[in-house]
Amino acid sequence: MRISTMITLVLAAVFLSANFEINSQKTNSSKRKSNDTISQSILAVDISKLKRSQVDAVKTRPEVSWWTEFGDSLVVSGDPGPLEDRLRLENLSIVSRWNDLTADMLEVAVAAHSEEIPPGRQVLVKSGRLSLLANSQSSRHESIPVSWRFKLTPFVPNTIYVLSGSVEGRPKIWNQAQFMRAKNVMADVDPVRWYMDVGTLTNWNRHVSSVDNVSARDWIKNEFDQLRPSNSSLQKFNVMGRDAWNVIATFDAGPETDIYIVCGHYDSISERPSESAPGAEDNATGAAAVIELARVFAKAPKSATLVFATFSGEEQGLVGSKAFVRNLDTTTRSRIKAVLNMDMIGYSKDDSEDVLLESSSRYKALVDQFAAAASLVAGLKYYVTFNPYGSDHMPFIDAGIPAILTIDNDWGDYPDYHRSSDTIDKVSRDMGAAILRMNAGALAGMLN
Repeated sequence: MRISTMITLVLAAVFLSANFEINSQKTNSSKRKSNDTISQSILAVDISKLKRSQVDAVKTRPEVSWWTEFGDSLVVSGDPGPLEDRLRLENLSIVSRWNDLTADMLEVAVAAHSEEIPPGRQVLVKSGRLSLLANSQSSRHESIPVSWRFKLTPFVPNTIYVLSGSVEGRPKIWNQAQFMRAKNVMADVDPVRWYMDVGTLTNWNRHVSSVDNVSARDWIKNEFDQLRPSNSSLQKFNVMGRDAWNVIATFDAGPETDIYIVCGHYDSISERPSESAPGAEDNATGAAAVIELARVFAKAPKSATLVFATFSGEEQGLVGSKAFVRNLDTTTRSRIKAVLNMDMIGYSKDDSEDVLLESSSRYKALVDQFAAAASLVAGLKYYVTFNPYGSDHMPFIDAGIPAILTIDNDWGDYPDYHRSSDTIDKVSRDMGAAILRMNAGALAGMLN
């Protein structure tokens, strides 16, 4: 063999060896990237006692690849070792940890009760009416048949889904006169009277198919009529092939004045609606609250037109509130400044009193009014979400009318939800009183 041939063969071998090493490095690098993705952990951190500045600081740490907020939980993702070391260094409490999950495996359930979570999904964290779900199945993000009561949406990293309110974070938007007016009106709220009304409504089966629904309707109208409104009426509509009615009382301050609407549904549902659907928490609490606020504001000076409405057909898909909005003329719609919807305001799974403020991000200014009012209610903690769905505030929001839902933050864990066991003994008078007073204060603060 010639020397030149041997040199050529040697050079070729060196080249192949080098090329193999480079390709091997690329393959190993690719594997590392894949393994890095798989090995990332998702951690839930308790932020219930942190200041907003502290929470925001955690999000910007280099160890955090993405984050999301669900009320008192800050969920962060990153390399397990460095991330956990950083969190522990800052004395943060890690309450949960999940491995081998990535952001594209996550979904958010909006307005889903714990019993309605679809099979194959694991609840990582939840707050109020929102749950962060893990779904490792190949069918994730595909549309699945679910009831109208809740919806599934793809998870978006670096998003605040539910904001935990704090004293430092409450907007300073009221002057002294507004605070005094709100405090005076809140003092007129009678929790005992409200609780007794909840009991009265609970004595009837208020499912739309029951004759007791009509009895409840007539009782509500009689309570309104005793307050001598400018007008009280029954608004008829059709649901499930039968007649149903909204009950409406209007205290008119003049054709040019602003309009504020206070509402909540009075119908109920259960697993055996033909026999028993007492609906104490859902939603005798909200309907009784509408009546109580009508009593409080009926004797107040009228600087705006106040409408108090109790809807039926909510449990069949917001039928009553949709009918109400559909019958509003253009002029009336333009005068409406706010709609206050109360749904399930009397349950707490612990000793704390927590309320969820739910609206569209377009109406943040309205939410701020309620956050200000919450500061006047001792012991009341509030949470905020701009992911509205599935209650009587929705037809108004969809029509471009400012509306907000106030609901107890433990709603999703209520064990007697839509059952014949949803009775008055499950309702907390303190919880209901706190949310009722906040609504009274918010409305008083907004009135000129």
